[in-house]
Amino acid sequence: MKNNKPHFWYNKSQRNGVLFLGIIIIILQLFYVFFDFSSDKIIDLNSAKISKFQSEIDSLKLIEIEKRKPKIYPFNPSFITDYKGYKLGMNITEINKLLNFRKKGNYINSAKQFQQVTGINDSLLNILKPKFKFPDWVTNKKSKKAISNKHSNMFSGEKIDLNLATKEDLKSINGIGEKLSERILKFKTSIGGYKSEEQLQKVYGLKPEVVTRILIQFFIKKSAIISQPKIVKDINKASAIELKSINGIGEKLSARIVKFRDNIGGFYFKDQLNEVYGLKPEVIEKLFKEFKILSKPTITKININEATFKEVLHLPYIDYELTKKIFNYRDEFAEIETIDELKKIEGFPLEKYDRIILYLKAE
Repeated sequence: MKNNKPHFWYNKSQRNGVLFLGIIIIILQLFYVFFDFSSDKIIDLNSAKISKFQSEIDSLKLIEIEKRKPKIYPFNPSFITDYKGYKLGMNITEINKLLNFRKKGNYINSAKQFQQVTGINDSLLNILKPKFKFPDWVTNKKSKKAISNKHSNMFSGEKIDLNLATKEDLKSINGIGEKLSERILKFKTSIGGYKSEEQLQKVYGLKPEVVTRILIQFFIKKSAIISQPKIVKDINKASAIELKSINGIGEKLSARIVKFRDNIGGFYFKDQLNEVYGLKPEVIEKLFKEFKILSKPTITKININEATFKEVLHLPYIDYELTKKIFNYRDEFAEIETIDELKKIEGFPLEKYDRIILYLKAE
């Protein structure tokens, strides 16, 4: 028998619920259409509260703009480089005037003198002047007098070559102690002697006012060269302590270099240093100014035709996959007649060939 019942069927209570819901919807629609939601209240944009709020927003904007401006930190105008001068807004002529003034051994001691020497305009001077930082003996007359008296007691009037100064000579300068004097001498050795005043400024922890005091008592020859010839050491015999003398090589890195050298039997090529993890190219260049490969390592080669799989696997620059390929090739052709045949092996790292043959021979 065919079922004629409708798909949707509601009882009486459900129909009443639907009717009630429809009535509510209609009432809400009528309420939305006929009710006025607008307000008669007028907001005064010129009121004190609005003005205060707007001024706070403006001040926050100004603070943000100031934060985004490049900061100029306090500096001694006597030691402005050409690049620093360019960044400060000086032109080439003004920078050259300052550099020429400094070459004569003179120093800038006031903002007015800076303008007289360089010829910068008033607007740029007003920007830079608050950032000028002069030594204490310049800004404080009493300090200046005390320091000058101190120097007059210590300094005979004849300047000494800074490249010939001892640690004790440097420690006689006010502001230089044990560590700083050692740092000055170490930096001198690393650069082969001071050749300009700018190099002295690069010594870590050496303040501009202390540099000024140094240059009162010492002078720098522009062509200064350390009189003692450099003794180049053999990198294959150097200890970890000796390697630490190079700027950029610490305790861990020096130990890593020695360990790598021992693993490969000694450095045969300069570029093998590039394989030491963490050793940067610029540090390698510094290293080879003090050290050279003076003695080639004596490496006992093993016969590839008689060596065991384990012996070859333990050689530097050869991993498991390459060892497998070498032995498959040897088994296929019975023996390797010449060591050059290694290049014929598919997937052989040709860039490491000159290193690998240091440990292998074919007989």
